Amino acid sequence: MLFARSVGDTDPVYGDQLAAGTGEQLVTPPTFVRALDHFDPTSRTRPSLPTLSPDFGGSPNMVHAEQHFEYLAPFRAGEQVVVEAFEGRTWTKNGRSGRLDFSETVTEYRRSDGDVLVRARKVSVRTISQDADA
Repeated sequence: MLFARSVGDTDPVYGDQLAAGTGEQLVTPPTFVRALDHFDPTSRTRPSLPTLSPDFGGSPNMVHAEQHFEYLAPFRAGEQVVVEAFEGRTWTKNGRSGRLDFSETVTEYRRSDGDVLVRARKVSVRTISQDADA
């Protein structure tokens, strides 16, 4: 598979059906679902040309904090999937310089029959200075 080769993954399970031992379509490397985001025209990681949106990359006080992936079933090469993203949990913690607001976005990659192949959780954190709370 060209994707596996492009990220330097030489495991034959991604490019040789005999090595995969299934007789089915090859499985995609685990990082493939993250790469899919770069081809989504609505993704905030993909600015529209010719100018960057002022919202590109969030705001100066917001950062990407965590990313988690849960692999529930093999994602096969050539398989068409439906991608659905929705808001997950939110929570707040107090930091040294103010409040930290955490928010989670959950993205599910589903087969056409509705079975979830991969569930991804992205956590962002926004800092709220103590001055803003006053």
